[in-house]
Amino acid sequence: MGLLAFGQGPYSIRWWIDMSYIHEALNKAQKERDTHQGKYSGILSKGRAKKGAFSRRPVLWITLAIIAICVVFAYYSWLDSRHPQSPAASEQKFKMPAETSAKKPALDAKKHYDRGRVFYKKGRLRDAKRLYGEALTIDPGYVDALNNLAVIYMHEKNFSAAQRNLEKAIRLKPADVDPYYNLACVFAIKGEVSKSLSHLKKAVSMDRSVRKWAQKDADLNNVRRAPEFKDIIR
Repeated sequence: MGLLAFGQGPYSIRWWIDMSYIHEALNKAQKERDTHQGKYSGILSKGRAKKGAFSRRPVLWITLAIIAICVVFAYYSWLDSRHPQSPAASEQKFKMPAETSAKKPALDAKKHYDRGRVFYKKGRLRDAKRLYGEALTIDPGYVDALNNLAVIYMHEKNFSAAQRNLEKAIRLKPADVDPYYNLACVFAIKGEVSKSLSHLKKAVSMDRSVRKWAQKDADLNNVRRAPEFKDIIR
């Protein structure tokens, strides 16, 4: 922090170090000149004049170097003052790669999920199942993929796997109506009427259009005769 007190920006530190070296060089050149003058004090004045001219030449070059460094330092300081960079901008620069890398897995998972939906609509359930599984490998918390994979498990009559997926989807996203409705269908098929009606009621409370789904869905046949069913879809 003490070094920065001499100026603004990284160039201030570099200039201070250069000035230290230059000052040391000047002292050394002065000592050498004093030594030469003492050593040749008995020589003719003409010889002394020539020697003095040559001894002063390094000092002249060093002085010119100091002037040049000062000019360069002033120029770069002027550039820094014209293009200031705020701490927020500097912090954002380092955050961008992390944000970009975080978005990529989500985009990859969605790509697999979207392809899985296309195959499901075409009746290619095996391909759809594989793609939903790949989406969940990339993003285990992908609720839509969990729900749609559960529907395929229901087609395969693997109701335990369907139930696990749907319950996980509800834990991750309690505001999503689809897992509640599909879980009501799973419990209805398994003959667990009270659980089915409980989840169906929850789904209807979240979205009134669920009543239309329930009126025609064969998966709910086992609970259709229950008095509560009529009250729910009424």
